[in-house]
Amino acid sequence: MKNKKPVYTICLCGLLLSVSGSAVAIEIMTGKWQVETEMRSPMSPKPQFNSSTECITEGSFDPAQIMMQGGQCTITDKQDTADSVSWKFKCGGNDMPVSSGTGKFVIRGKTASGEMQMSMVFNDQTMTITNSWKGRHLGDKCD
Repeated sequence: MKNKKPVYTICLCGLLLSVSGSAVAIEIMTGKWQVETEMRSPMSPKPQFNSSTECITEGSFDPAQIMMQGGQCTITDKQDTADSVSWKFKCGGNDMPVSSGTGKFVIRGKTASGEMQMSMVFNDQTMTITNSWKGRHLGDKCD
């Protein structure tokens, strides 16, 4: 089991995105979570699936904040409620391809879900990647 943010963020971190401006956090139950991820990309003929168990040790989660790891991005149109956050983003520069997209993350007590769509331009061709996540709280204690 990992002691870091849920797998929801692995695809985001892998994209090396960054955020300018303030971020919004939503409350999430601490403890052990089962997380299912799906990534769809034109570079792969079939969706890629992953399942993992994560240990959440902080009571708040900010999906947009996870995007603060390299690159040059800005977050716009952030909207949040007590149990969800959505945003738009645009990235590019510093040897990073231009990309833009949307994201949404929802917490409903012991379940969570989210999706992020990102479009990038490579050699005058647009590629869209979709990441989606589903999670469920398994218990208060982590192994």
